[in-house]
Amino acid sequence: MDQMNAGDYERLLKLINMLGSDSDGEVLNATSAINRLLNAHGLAWSDILLPRKLLPVRANAPEDADEAVDPEGAGPPPLGQATPQQMYEYLMTSGNVSVETKRDIRRHAEAVKSGRMTPAARGELQTMYNYAVLRRTRI
Repeated sequence: MDQMNAGDYERLLKLINMLGSDSDGEVLNATSAINRLLNAHGLAWSDILLPRKLLPVRANAPEDADEAVDPEGAGPPPLGQATPQQMYEYLMTSGNVSVETKRDIRRHAEAVKSGRMTPAARGELQTMYNYAVLRRTRI
Protein backbone atom coordinates (compact mmCIF):
# COMPACT_ATOMS: atom_id res chain seq x y z
CA MET A 1 0.00 0.00 0.00
CA ASP A 2 1.26 3.44 -0.89
CA GLN A 3 1.55 5.86 1.99
CA MET A 4 -1.12 8.52 1.56
CA ASN A 5 0.62 11.87 1.09
CA ALA A 6 -0.65 15.17 2.51
CA GLY A 7 -2.15 16.21 -0.83
CA ASP A 8 -4.19 13.01 -1.13
CA TYR A 9 -5.31 13.33 2.48
CA GLU A 10 -6.47 16.92 1.94
CA ARG A 11 -8.29 15.84 -1.23
CA LEU A 12 -9.98 13.03 0.71
CA LEU A 13 -11.17 15.51 3.36
CA LYS A 14 -12.60 17.83 0.70
CA LEU A 15 -14.35 14.94 -1.04
CA ILE A 16 -15.83 13.68 2.23
CA ASN A 17 -17.21 17.17 2.91
CA MET A 18 -18.84 17.10 -0.53
CA LEU A 19 -20.91 14.08 0.54
CA GLY A 20 -23.17 16.48 2.43
CA SER A 21 -24.07 18.42 -0.71
CA ASP A 22 -27.69 19.02 -1.75
CA SER A 23 -26.73 18.10 -5.32
CA ASP A 24 -27.08 14.37 -6.02
CA GLY A 25 -24.62 14.62 -8.91
CA GLU A 26 -21.99 16.20 -6.69
CA VAL A 27 -22.46 13.49 -4.07
CA LEU A 28 -22.14 10.74 -6.71
CA ASN A 29 -19.02 12.33 -8.17
CA ALA A 30 -17.47 12.70 -4.71
CA THR A 31 -18.28 9.06 -3.89
CA SER A 32 -16.67 7.88 -7.10
CA ALA A 33 -13.57 10.01 -6.52
CA ILE A 34 -13.26 8.72 -2.93
CA ASN A 35 -13.48 5.13 -4.20
CA ARG A 36 -10.68 5.75 -6.68
CA LEU A 37 -8.51 7.42 -4.04
CA LEU A 38 -9.06 4.63 -1.50
CA ASN A 39 -8.39 1.93 -4.12
CA ALA A 40 -5.16 3.64 -5.12
CA HIS A 41 -3.96 3.25 -1.54
CA GLY A 42 -5.36 -0.24 -0.95
CA LEU A 43 -7.99 1.01 1.48
CA ALA A 44 -11.71 0.35 1.92
CA TRP A 45 -14.45 2.59 3.26
CA SER A 46 -14.43 0.68 6.55
CA ASP A 47 -10.77 1.64 7.02
CA ILE A 48 -11.71 5.30 7.25
CA LEU A 49 -15.23 5.15 8.69
CA LEU A 50 -15.31 2.56 11.44
CA PRO A 51 -13.08 2.35 14.46
CA ARG A 52 -11.66 -1.15 14.78
CA LYS A 53 -13.75 -1.86 17.88
CA LEU A 54 -16.99 -1.39 15.90
CA LEU A 55 -16.09 -3.81 13.12
CA PRO A 56 -18.02 -7.06 13.42
CA VAL A 57 -16.13 -9.94 14.97
CA ARG A 58 -16.47 -13.30 13.28
CA ALA A 59 -17.71 -16.18 15.40
CA ASN A 60 -15.09 -18.53 14.03
CA ALA A 61 -11.44 -17.80 13.37
CA PRO A 62 -10.39 -17.44 9.72
CA GLU A 63 -8.13 -19.99 8.17
CA ASP A 64 -4.41 -19.36 7.99
CA ALA A 65 -2.89 -18.44 4.66
CA ASP A 66 -1.82 -21.49 2.70
CA GLU A 67 1.88 -22.18 3.26
CA ALA A 68 2.23 -23.65 -0.25
CA VAL A 69 2.84 -20.13 -1.54
CA ASP A 70 5.56 -19.54 1.04
CA PRO A 71 7.25 -22.86 1.86
CA GLU A 72 9.97 -21.16 3.93
CA GLY A 73 7.36 -19.86 6.36
CA ALA A 74 8.56 -16.25 6.22
CA GLY A 75 4.95 -15.10 5.83
CA PRO A 76 3.39 -12.87 3.22
CA PRO A 77 5.20 -9.66 2.35
CA PRO A 78 3.83 -6.40 3.75
CA LEU A 79 1.26 -4.66 1.57
CA GLY A 80 3.68 -1.99 0.36
CA GLN A 81 6.25 -4.59 -0.71
CA ALA A 82 4.01 -7.27 -2.25
CA THR A 83 4.08 -7.47 -6.04
CA PRO A 84 0.82 -7.99 -7.94
CA GLN A 85 2.01 -11.53 -8.74
CA GLN A 86 2.58 -12.31 -5.04
CA MET A 87 -0.77 -10.81 -4.04
CA TYR A 88 -2.51 -12.81 -6.76
CA GLU A 89 -0.87 -16.09 -5.69
CA TYR A 90 -1.59 -15.57 -2.00
CA LEU A 91 -5.21 -14.67 -2.71
CA MET A 92 -5.78 -17.63 -5.01
CA THR A 93 -4.41 -20.10 -2.42
CA SER A 94 -5.91 -18.51 0.69
CA GLY A 95 -8.66 -20.31 2.53
CA ASN A 96 -10.03 -16.90 3.50
CA VAL A 97 -11.15 -16.11 -0.05
CA SER A 98 -14.53 -17.43 -1.19
CA VAL A 99 -14.95 -19.21 -4.52
CA GLU A 100 -16.96 -16.27 -5.86
CA THR A 101 -14.24 -13.80 -4.92
CA LYS A 102 -11.56 -16.01 -6.51
CA ARG A 103 -13.59 -15.82 -9.72
CA ASP A 104 -13.38 -12.02 -9.49
CA ILE A 105 -9.64 -12.18 -8.80
CA ARG A 106 -9.04 -14.37 -11.88
CA ARG A 107 -10.12 -11.51 -14.15
CA HIS A 108 -6.84 -9.83 -13.18
CA ALA A 109 -4.70 -12.85 -14.19
CA GLU A 110 -3.66 -11.53 -17.60
CA ALA A 111 -2.83 -8.06 -16.26
CA VAL A 112 -0.75 -9.61 -13.47
CA LYS A 113 1.04 -11.92 -15.90
CA SER A 114 1.82 -9.15 -18.39
CA GLY A 115 2.71 -6.60 -15.70
CA ARG A 116 0.12 -4.14 -17.03
CA MET A 117 -1.91 -3.42 -13.92
CA THR A 118 -4.15 -0.38 -13.88
CA PRO A 119 -4.16 1.63 -10.65
CA ALA A 120 -7.76 0.52 -10.02
CA ALA A 121 -6.95 -3.18 -10.50
CA ARG A 122 -3.86 -2.89 -8.30
CA GLY A 123 -5.91 -1.14 -5.62
CA GLU A 124 -8.52 -3.89 -5.76
CA LEU A 125 -5.86 -6.60 -5.38
CA GLN A 126 -4.23 -4.67 -2.53
CA THR A 127 -7.52 -4.32 -0.68
CA MET A 128 -8.34 -8.02 -0.98
CA TYR A 129 -4.76 -9.00 -0.07
CA ASN A 130 -4.83 -6.70 2.95
CA TYR A 131 -8.03 -8.22 4.30
CA ALA A 132 -7.80 -11.91 3.30
CA VAL A 133 -4.07 -12.53 3.65
CA LEU A 134 -2.65 -9.96 6.05
CA ARG A 135 -5.64 -9.47 8.34
CA ARG A 136 -6.89 -13.04 7.82
CA THR A 137 -10.46 -11.90 7.36
CA ARG A 138 -12.83 -13.99 5.28
CA ILE A 139 -13.84 -12.28 2.03
